[in-house]
Amino acid sequence: MSLKLSDNDAALGKNYDRAAWFYEKSAKFYSTNQIRASKRFQMKYVQPGQSVLYLGAGAGEDAIMAARRGANVTCIDISPGMLDQVRKKLDEDSLSAELICVNAYDHDRIGHYDVVCANYFLNVFRRDDMANMLNHTATFVRDGGKYLIADVALPHGNPAAKAFNLAYLKMAMGTFWMMGLVPWHENYDYPSFFADAGLTHDHTELFRFAKKGPVLFQSIAATK
Repeated sequence: MSLKLSDNDAALGKNYDRAAWFYEKSAKFYSTNQIRASKRFQMKYVQPGQSVLYLGAGAGEDAIMAARRGANVTCIDISPGMLDQVRKKLDEDSLSAELICVNAYDHDRIGHYDVVCANYFLNVFRRDDMANMLNHTATFVRDGGKYLIADVALPHGNPAAKAFNLAYLKMAMGTFWMMGLVPWHENYDYPSFFADAGLTHDHTELFRFAKKGPVLFQSIAATK
């Protein structure tokens, strides 16, 4: 299913189309597989038969995890190329999911989903736009449902570890900025925005470079 995208969304979608073939491969190498681990951690919150939405689904490795668990998965993204990658994975595993090429602001299923996942999605927005998107997409979660975020983490640990976090993550942001995929911004403290979105912070799991190095990524769970 595809809705008509605005000219700006269509242009941004084409930028992501060009990255679709290497997006997950590069993330695996760059993160020492910890980006995938941060998504896999969320499966403890996904149950068979639940309705699960992936925002900015990208190439969909996390959506495939949920579909394998028997969830009813919906993926939305403004990039047809990214959704093509999801479709290929679904076909390879004989799985099904609803794929919608749409801006998340144009998705209007209020209170429809048991789980909404915003994985490496909210960090494609500047601060005010991120807060507005969080508030909007939190309305998709039913009362008592979960809002999950896997994303880059704030610096933790000693000064050297914090410096590594900032240098390493900003290097990646700079690369994506040059590709026209993200704006330049600070790393976000997502739980500090939850009250305005009607969410309660449950837990944050941290993921380290090569499992033992500085903290780089996180998986956050909240309840509506």
